Amino acid sequence: MPPSLAAPMARCIPRSARYISSNTPGADADPAILLRQVMRNVAQPVAVAVASVPPSSPLAGVAAYHGATLTSFTSLTLHPRPLVAFSLRLPSRMADCLRPWRTGGGRDPELPEDDKAGSVGAASGDSGLRLPPKSDLPWPLSKLPMPEDPPIWAQSLFSQIPNPLSPPSNSSSLPPSSKMVGSAKPVPPTPLTISLLSTSNSAIADALAQPRTDHSSIFSLPDTWVSPSPSSPAHPPSLKGCVGSLQCQVVGSVMLGDLCEPGEVDGAGSEMFICRVVGVEMDSEVDEDSFLPLLHWRRKYAGVKELE
Repeated sequence: MPPSLAAPMARCIPRSARYISSNTPGADADPAILLRQVMRNVAQPVAVAVASVPPSSPLAGVAAYHGATLTSFTSLTLHPRPLVAFSLRLPSRMADCLRPWRTGGGRDPELPEDDKAGSVGAASGDSGLRLPPKSDLPWPLSKLPMPEDPPIWAQSLFSQIPNPLSPPSNSSSLPPSSKMVGSAKPVPPTPLTISLLSTSNSAIADALAQPRTDHSSIFSLPDTWVSPSPSSPAHPPSLKGCVGSLQCQVVGSVMLGDLCEPGEVDGAGSEMFICRVVGVEMDSEVDEDSFLPLLHWRRKYAGVKELE
């Protein structure tokens, strides 16, 4: 049963009666808690991301696809390349499926840590590997605080991420500093499908929000998923009855905990994935006015209706 539509606008409360900040005496001074309280009153779109289970995953052979419900999905930019982003709380099986080349907490399983550090350091000194200027990076990476002497994880990250704003080019024409370090093979972008949900998809949103390992029963539900199109067979299926689906490629990720001071992060933190949109699908046979987008508002699902 679809959730109830969002209630009409509540009566206006005087600003002096509802204003609170981290500087207010006696108030909780943690900005994260205050931000969470504010964002609960802001309706967020609900989306479902689906990725193929990589062969290196423990789920390989058990399930073909793995999914996750997103309430942090946002569109970053439309030009010159359309980019979207979302974050996942770590540890996350979905995050492991989106970055199959980074297993075991982001370390290269084929190299010991000492050898990995040495190879990156040697490459930095011998081959002239440098992080690109911030102005050359796609937004929002260009807005992130970058130290003058970037850590090894940052050098490794940017050596593998292709710039979505740059057109494809032959690697032989690139300067030595722009080529991949050593004999590492270029990593193809991970394909995924993001379905923007309607109010009829709330049951799937609930199912993929649960901490389950095997999603095969969800993806075998009848009359629920749209098989990959012949034009893009590598992309996972999309959800039927959704507002629209996006065929995406992961072009990079940022470990958000690494942007904090030491000791500020409890646990592994979160990881933000930046994806390029390479295709958009909408059901042309259905009137778009019949679809109400599914929203997450005040810790429950809601829809929308026009103000009178």
